[in-house]
Amino acid sequence: MQFILVRHARPKVVINSPEIANPGLDELGIWQAARLTDWLLNEDIDYVITSPKRRAMETVQAICDERGLTPEIVDELDEIDRFCHSYYPTEILQSEGKALWDQIVAGNFADVGWDTPETFYERINVAWQKLYERAPGNKVLVSGHGGTVRAILANVSGNPKASFRTDYAAISRIGVFVDKEGSSHPHILSTNETGHFDATRETTQGPMRGAPEVPWTGQRRSITAPR
Repeated sequence: MQFILVRHARPKVVINSPEIANPGLDELGIWQAARLTDWLLNEDIDYVITSPKRRAMETVQAICDERGLTPEIVDELDEIDRFCHSYYPTEILQSEGKALWDQIVAGNFADVGWDTPETFYERINVAWQKLYERAPGNKVLVSGHGGTVRAILANVSGNPKASFRTDYAAISRIGVFVDKEGSSHPHILSTNETGHFDATRETTQGPMRGAPEVPWTGQRRSITAPR
């Protein structure tokens, strides 16, 4: 079984909305989602899960439509800022969202609609544990957020402090091995795949595609150090 973790494509900026910020994708994000769709339609995805945020759902909606799948929304996979009334992309939060950032640095998480880091990581870890144990499909696409993907990868790595880069609409993969006793063991297959932004494919292929099939030949020889 394999989980394909996707960070949502780039969304619009929302500043001081009267409601919880829930932006859709901006023009670049729409392009990123289209490239992601073309790439993943060559894989046998049989189940789709998304966070409840619009940006996560829009990123994989075309994949669901093409495959006739109805995504399952898992509220617990929401981002750390799930109740915030402003949304700034990560790369401009500290500059254009300075007032919000100052509150976060000060630890005033509840005041701005953020979970505490401890609450966030516990929520994601519990959601991930339930998800891979119930194994809803053979190849499951999970559309979430940068923080969501990083938290899951850290959990699987066994190091809660591990850091992973997650670009917009990038792909990370987790394989799940089931042992003889029926216990599941997840392991990281890849992180932050972005090849779909500048490449195309007609089938799912590996990095050695097109290489000649050359059988092993010759005799093995032991190598001795010169005297």
